[in-house]
Amino acid sequence: MTSGTIELVERIRTRLGQQEHPVRIAGPAKEAAISEAEHALECTFPPSYRNFLLTFGGIALPTHLGIVHDFVGVAHDDDVVHRTLRGREERRLPDHLVVVGLGAQSQEWFCLDLNRPGSDGEYPVVMFDARDNALDQQFYDDFGQMLDEVIGFVADSLDQPLD
Repeated sequence: MTSGTIELVERIRTRLGQQEHPVRIAGPAKEAAISEAEHALECTFPPSYRNFLLTFGGIALPTHLGIVHDFVGVAHDDDVVHRTLRGREERRLPDHLVVVGLGAQSQEWFCLDLNRPGSDGEYPVVMFDARDNALDQQFYDDFGQMLDEVIGFVADSLDQPLD
């Protein structure tokens, strides 16, 4: 995650702070909470996702602003562990997928694909369509790219003049 992404998140939070649907940021996660989540899911989170958790903990954007509106964290009852385990139980989410983002459309889950590790410890992000219980396609090379692109798109959209 770049310092530019952190600045964009702050700019978006400021711009939307006075609106009916502000950006919600969970706040930095503790290392112990991240380790517990990894243990529960029997995996190691990639560096970009760990850095995101340590910096923001989780981010929820207004649903109309981006392809991903909820970057799932570890801070509450509906976190990465609960979403992933519930998806495995209720929607046949494969064991090698970990839900780290929720899409703009109902039941679009953006998941780390643990079966395809990169040499840098990152995993690609794929979309799982929970309505059809089916893997859709790879959307991003890694979590950091997903965060950068979505936050950048939201910031650009907010900078456009209203017609």
